[in-house]
Amino acid sequence: MNERGGRVKVVNNLKIAELSSEYLEAIKELEKRLGDICLIAAEKIREVFVLEAKLGPNIWEPVDKVYPEIKGLKAVFFDEEDAKTSKAALKSLLNSREQFKHKKRPIRIRKIT
Repeated sequence: MNERGGRVKVVNNLKIAELSSEYLEAIKELEKRLGDICLIAAEKIREVFVLEAKLGPNIWEPVDKVYPEIKGLKAVFFDEEDAKTSKAALKSLLNSREQFKHKKRPIRIRKIT
């Protein structure tokens, strides 16, 4: 619930939990005991998809670490279709640019549950 009483669904891929008034009161009480700490109730996600590049035998790293020169490259996705689309776009970029020809690596999508 937001401050006006409406529901907030998704903020930066973070889904705010819908809580009963009892849970809200318990959170407020815990915040009072902790002092200057604000607690956030978010729903647990079932799965995360990580776009990874292979560095060596059994060594995989997130693509944003392997290709730091590509600004804004994301490695973590909460939707499988977004991960697949990003993988295809990254492979296309790596194939089309001469500067990446020597640095091409196998890319996979790893599902973490």
